[in-house]
Amino acid sequence: MKGKECRKVHSCMERIRKWAQSLTQRQKLIILRVVMATAAALIVFGAARMFWLQKQYADADREYAKVRELAGVTDPSGDNNLESVGTVSSSSSGSAAALLPGELPTVALDKLQKENPDTVGWLYAPALGINYPIMQDTDNTYYIKHTFSGGRNDSGSIFLDAEAAADFSDKNTYIFGHNMRNGSMFGSLKKVRETGLVSENPYFWIYREDGWHMYQIFSYHNANADRKDMAFQTSFENDQAYQQFLTYLQEQSEEDLHVALDVNDKIVSLSTCTGDSAVRLVVHGKLVDV
Repeated sequence: MKGKECRKVHSCMERIRKWAQSLTQRQKLIILRVVMATAAALIVFGAARMFWLQKQYADADREYAKVRELAGVTDPSGDNNLESVGTVSSSSSGSAAALLPGELPTVALDKLQKENPDTVGWLYAPALGINYPIMQDTDNTYYIKHTFSGGRNDSGSIFLDAEAAADFSDKNTYIFGHNMRNGSMFGSLKKVRETGLVSENPYFWIYREDGWHMYQIFSYHNANADRKDMAFQTSFENDQAYQQFLTYLQEQSEEDLHVALDVNDKIVSLSTCTGDSAVRLVVHGKLVDV
């Protein structure tokens, strides 16, 4: 701190000291009571806020447990059938091998759509701990604060971009979800940054009306939240533009995952918020149906 600034601070502190000395005992007592009352109010507010958040988490967890049971991916004992089949196995060469569609349970998508017609699929990312229905509304605001049942909850839902084709036929399809503090929704998406996790478990699955579809993660990185970032592009003038886009995503990746891409590939991008309101974490996977 420079000398001039030090003198200013010292002068300010001296004025405060003199002001404090000029107070009567009664005035000091009043100020103390105000400070204590303010501190108590902040403690009560913080406790109430924490209780409310925990209730939101618990309510959402209970609801999605019931949704999994309805979908047939959780048995009555509460064990997750998807989790019970494992994540990936190792091939003889030691590289990661994906589960085949036949090894995954059928999702009762018709039952989910009967409860909520906005259901377009199911997202299962075992390595990331993600296992939720995918919703889609006419805009991207509703499912930010509403769960599968339509109840208002800060956990919201995992939802498809409102402008995306519900059959995932676009070149780049975006799926959004909250970065919840308890790790629910897309709160565990940041696990991609754990050393070796993606290289050992590079797949996620999406169930649609025609069955399971497998995607291989080829890039993950931060992007600007205003959606002007090239990573959020979903339509392309021609194959050359799309190839440039794919190259850009690989260049942005925080890890070189050595995945070959070409203009015939369709990708799904998973996006969530971060601690910075201007930044999003995005994970991209290419369709590799078997």
